[in-house]
Amino acid sequence: MPERRRRDLLTPLLLALAAILVLAFFVFRPFILVFSVAACVALLVGPIQRRLTAALRGRAGLAAMIIVSVTTVAILVPVLTSLFLLTRQAALFLQWMTTQPVVGPAELQSFWEQLPQRYPTLEEWIAYVQVQVTPILTGGAAQLAKGANTLLQGVLARVTRAAIDLGLFLLMLFFLLRDGGRLKNELRPVSPFSDKQESQIFEHLERTILGALQAIVVVPVAQGILAGLGFMIFGVPSPLLWGTVVILAATVPLVGSPLGWVPAVVYLLIQGESGPALGLLVYCTVIVSGSDNVVKPLLLRGAARIHPLLGFLSIIGGVLAFGVFGFLIGPVILSLVLSAIRIYRLDILRSPDRPARPAPTPEPTSASPLSSSKMAG
Repeated sequence: MPERRRRDLLTPLLLALAAILVLAFFVFRPFILVFSVAACVALLVGPIQRRLTAALRGRAGLAAMIIVSVTTVAILVPVLTSLFLLTRQAALFLQWMTTQPVVGPAELQSFWEQLPQRYPTLEEWIAYVQVQVTPILTGGAAQLAKGANTLLQGVLARVTRAAIDLGLFLLMLFFLLRDGGRLKNELRPVSPFSDKQESQIFEHLERTILGALQAIVVVPVAQGILAGLGFMIFGVPSPLLWGTVVILAATVPLVGSPLGWVPAVVYLLIQGESGPALGLLVYCTVIVSGSDNVVKPLLLRGAARIHPLLGFLSIIGGVLAFGVFGFLIGPVILSLVLSAIRIYRLDILRSPDRPARPAPTPEPTSASPLSSSKMAG
């Protein structure tokens, strides 16, 4: 086929493929992040799936179902436990609020009438403040109720979205575990990488995903230990129990460890311990919550040999770009970038088809009379 005729046929085909890919992107865009996380987890537990399938005499579907069931339990247990603790703490706080004396309109009016008698020199300023503050206090209850309603609706929407994403994740994980080998064989003919390059990419990806998922276990435990030490130092009762609460709270996405240590700070404030409460707040903000940005990069460095600075930036950037899934997607993207750089450096720059760079010629050095005489000798 002439080259021009081939180009005339190829151009419309490429345009049609591009349009199809754009349409497919808009259709599957809401599920890309969940699919990426499911693919990462499937890649990590793939060896377990293969060994379990062999033990079950080739029943890949049953092996995938067992792994998905274990994954479901591992996700739901800390989340439901943390939600139970949060609900219990909220109920105790509301109970404490209901036992406090109620300040009604009569009490407020008596308060404003007694102020000028106690401070006669500030009578004009008190009257001015009363005029400014009274409308705020009058509409404060309505604004507070409106804000609480908006917050409740937002929380319910996020919980519903999280439940849908979890269901999609488990469904995708099941099919990726069961049919992942078949999908890989279908995509291999169109892959631009050689078998060696693919093995290098997947090996580095597995180490990166392992380091990121290890952080899910190691970081909450580290934060719980640090928080327990802080509770012991600042006089919070039952520091071991509070530290366990922080461990469970640190596994909750988006909220994290503050769900466990903020109630301890509030408890100290209620007890009138303002100094220890402030110290615990600073300690937990800097040490406990800040340890998340130290431990995760170190785990990535140990598992995937990624520089701590790059690991830190990939986690922070991933969370800012992709939300809660970014803690895993960010390091995965960094792993792909490093793999691409490694392939370019080792396989393209050193390709036999690429002309070798001439070796630098050493600059001539002037020989000293002593060396000349030795050479002559």
